[in-house]
Amino acid sequence: MIKKTFKEILGIDDDDYKIIEMLEKDPSVTHSDIAREIEKSQPAVGARIIKLERKNLLSRTVGFNIKKVDVKVAIVFVSTKDVEIIVRKIEKCPFINHAFKISGEFNLLCFVAASDLQTIEKLVDLCFRKDPNVINVKTNILIDSIHDFVIPIDFQIEKFDLNSNVCGPDCSLNVNVPKFKFDAAQEEEEE
Repeated sequence: MIKKTFKEILGIDDDDYKIIEMLEKDPSVTHSDIAREIEKSQPAVGARIIKLERKNLLSRTVGFNIKKVDVKVAIVFVSTKDVEIIVRKIEKCPFINHAFKISGEFNLLCFVAASDLQTIEKLVDLCFRKDPNVINVKTNILIDSIHDFVIPIDFQIEKFDLNSNVCGPDCSLNVNVPKFKFDAAQEEEEE
């Protein structure tokens, strides 16, 4: 069996490889610096970057670096009877920043971020432990990140009320609560 390289799998050449490598090391590297390194013009570098972005080989994640910000993050393993039901349920959850279908005893892995552990615990209860489709839940709290790891943040999490049974206006558990209720509650807080 012949092992394929990442360049072959991704369909990129040496210049694309070098561009990706340079941007991974320093996302603020200029097109001019890249152009000098790969011996191409600055517009050619810009065109290659656009091409890589369109092929979804480059993306920019806006969020917080868990290595540098004191936000609590839990890694939640979930075993479900039907993973697709839970995936649909959590797709718009502002607290679940990343979710993956996985193999093994658990079939779903989620990164849950919040300002405190009490909020994470309430969310895990709401979204997973109380769901009849969920067989088992294991929660680990992230203590420290060895590498930079950027997690997108949805500021809807600031509207979460620990006494509520939904995590926000788009929560799948939010069947009977009109969306404007959350906006009105926030306006009252701001006054």
